[in-house]
Amino acid sequence: MIDLLQELATRQMENISSTARLVIAHPNYTYQHRLLHLVLQDSSSVYVRCEGDQLTAEQLRQQLDSALEQQQGDLKRAAVIALDEADRALPEALEAFVTDLLNRSTGRIVVVTRRMPEFIYRRPEIRAQTVFVPVDKALMLPDYANQEDNTYLLEVRALGSGRVMLNGRNVDNWDGTLPRALFFYLVDRGMTTRSQIFETFWPNLPTREATNVFHVTKRKISEVLGVDLTVYWSGFYRIAPNIDLLYDSALFNEMVQDSAVAEPEEATRLLTYATTLYRGEFLSSIDMDWAEKRRQEITQNYGEALIGLGKLMEQSGRLEESLGLYVRASATNPQREDLARSIMLLYRQLGMRDDAIATYRRLEAELENSLGVSPARNLQELLAEIQAEAERVL
Repeated sequence: MIDLLQELATRQMENISSTARLVIAHPNYTYQHRLLHLVLQDSSSVYVRCEGDQLTAEQLRQQLDSALEQQQGDLKRAAVIALDEADRALPEALEAFVTDLLNRSTGRIVVVTRRMPEFIYRRPEIRAQTVFVPVDKALMLPDYANQEDNTYLLEVRALGSGRVMLNGRNVDNWDGTLPRALFFYLVDRGMTTRSQIFETFWPNLPTREATNVFHVTKRKISEVLGVDLTVYWSGFYRIAPNIDLLYDSALFNEMVQDSAVAEPEEATRLLTYATTLYRGEFLSSIDMDWAEKRRQEITQNYGEALIGLGKLMEQSGRLEESLGLYVRASATNPQREDLARSIMLLYRQLGMRDDAIATYRRLEAELENSLGVSPARNLQELLAEIQAEAERVL
């Protein structure tokens, strides 16, 4: 995953247009600081690490002046001015500081922040000079500098505990668990009927009471977001047309499905992207039947994606990578004998016979504890072969 994202970021940094004055390390990019070594190679570059919290524009200017003095830099000659940990500044202070820098300097300004600078949306003259790195919607890295007008970018991460962003702003004040759970349900379904919603959330309430609770909860979602999530049309609630939805679970499932009919090279790319998107069990913070069902489905798909990618790696001779993928897959389904066999064979091929034997023992214990059975005969025979080889080596 690191290699994939680092390669993407490096390639995009190298191809930035000369007209781009402001480069922002994408707030969703985990490895932001890997970008700094790409931009600070020129001896005239200046590095500023923001220190403190709730920094004002004046404090930012003071820290820039201090960095210029310590690094013997010249603001007007600096090829790059890198502002690290910029989310320590107040939003309005960062806006004023960056605006001032764009006017006073001639070099490129690079900002590292975990919070989307919202003024980029409000200031088209700055947005026209801005580039986010890296960007790839398939990896939940949207290009905030090139969003369509009159639309809302809604980023929803359900693979994990659950995270929501609207136009780069974190949405976390749900005023209760019900609005949050209903929000994720509506996003996950994409299109659903009122009766399906009622059966899922209020199966024991009379229709009239369920209707009242539903509308109150749906209104609360609109208040939290600042925009209506859904529209009602032809008997279905659908995601509103002015919302550009970027949903990791949907992207993940689509890529896994597409990989099944793709050529090996494309299948490798799709499965690499899919496994990169997976950051944990589906909505681990929501304890409801519909979420648990989806959790099981997606966990199974994740395991299959790891196995599929592992097979592709094995076919191309990348045995250690294949082994790592198989081991990760076994955590999602520790009872799979075919997977245990693949792991044992790779350990054997890599000369790691003790690990192959340990793999068998874990499977043996798992099957005994959960099903009261022993591993298949072919696995027992493979174990005997590996044990005999280990004894000969000794």
